[in-house]
Amino acid sequence: MDRSTFVRSTASLVAATLLAASPALRAQDCSKPSLGLVPLDDLREGNYRGVEGGLFPGRSNEVPADHLQAGRNLAKSLVPLDHLGHPASDGVIAFAAIGMSFTEQVFTAFERLARVDPEFAPDVALASLTAAAQDLLKIRDPAAPFWTDSIPALLEEHDLTAAQIQVVWLLEGTPTQSDPFPLHAEKTAGYWIEVLQIVKRTFPNAKLAFLTPLYWQGYSLITPAKEPYYYEQAWSIRTVVERQLAHDPEVEWDGERGPAKVPWLSWGPYLFCDGEEPRSDGLRLDCADFSPDGGHLGDRGMEKLGERLHHFVKSHRACTPWSIVPGSSPAERMADVEVIGVGTRGAQGIPRLVGDSLPTIPHPAPYSLLVRSSVRGGHGFVLIGGALLPGGGLPFAGGTLYVEPLALFDVTFDLAGDGVLPLDEIPDDPALLGLSLFAQLAALDRRGPDGQFALSAAIELRLGD
Repeated sequence: MDRSTFVRSTASLVAATLLAASPALRAQDCSKPSLGLVPLDDLREGNYRGVEGGLFPGRSNEVPADHLQAGRNLAKSLVPLDHLGHPASDGVIAFAAIGMSFTEQVFTAFERLARVDPEFAPDVALASLTAAAQDLLKIRDPAAPFWTDSIPALLEEHDLTAAQIQVVWLLEGTPTQSDPFPLHAEKTAGYWIEVLQIVKRTFPNAKLAFLTPLYWQGYSLITPAKEPYYYEQAWSIRTVVERQLAHDPEVEWDGERGPAKVPWLSWGPYLFCDGEEPRSDGLRLDCADFSPDGGHLGDRGMEKLGERLHHFVKSHRACTPWSIVPGSSPAERMADVEVIGVGTRGAQGIPRLVGDSLPTIPHPAPYSLLVRSSVRGGHGFVLIGGALLPGGGLPFAGGTLYVEPLALFDVTFDLAGDGVLPLDEIPDDPALLGLSLFAQLAALDRRGPDGQFALSAAIELRLGD
């Protein structure tokens, strides 16, 4: 048994022993299954504590076109490398996960999917360069054991060298800081930059880096802070990416503009959801998705988030040139659900309309729309169309109808105000690639403050890979 395997096995044994010995650690803290937190990519029309939402500047979730094209060009330039970092027909394009045990869990689930996926490029070597409890505060020091001991041992275990790593994915965060939001997120952005500079020095051929904040920790008994702390750390990644977009020399990737201190950067899959409350694309994490400590994932949670990383790597335009078998013709359109506009308040608050999952092509089971927080025991209708109404929508019932309807569907709500509208399967039809559908809920709500109807925001279902 080599050193890295021994260390990880020992850590797992210690964790299992502690869980068995302490009754307090045998079950997650499920007392607060959600906190009303709007995921950053769904928060396009609102603010969180005075700070605007969206993954990118201007409340957008889209990578700016020129930055995305630069990333795509870099992706196209990747070729298999040998142990010395020289192009070689029998070399590999190494894609590494860097981070802590949370990172390893998601990457392990992704690996299982990628290794049996006939469309995943066979010359891509997958490497989990992770170690337990290695948060940003610990690995911001280039002399930390993570870099001096763990990384060399893990590279040897994977039969790789630092010169072969060309793409990295980091899922990371920091433990409790005393500063309030947004100050702690701004400080964390500085830690991200320090780590990314170490990444570039350690892996000189790393050209692309994708960043993901920690997923929901509201059930955790092991993380030092409680939510919304980890939710708030997403803003640190946005700050780092914004600084690269502004050509800050500390996060410059383009050697023609100055010393390349970090790889080209963008968001990886954004995995945060408000616990068991589904976000617009249906992602939710309940207690059953976690291990007994409430912080690490269980098998079902690993599968959920591993699928999201798999979808990202196979469909992001800065990934498909190296991740997909040539000739498999990916659509290079990520399946997604986007929130459009705002709703109106009903008796139970603003109702929500969300997808039940990513609208991928194909989608073997019938795709459904979910209604959340609407009229208890009531009913309403869902407008579905292929376009939005011009001029920003039509005033209606104290709010705005955004969707130009092609069809109306009745939907009833249970005593919690939730409902389901089953739609058809999404077939494996190339004609659907690039298609968007729009939907909005109008719930009958005579007791609401905005009249006889309560409206949800609209959602855009972007069909894709």
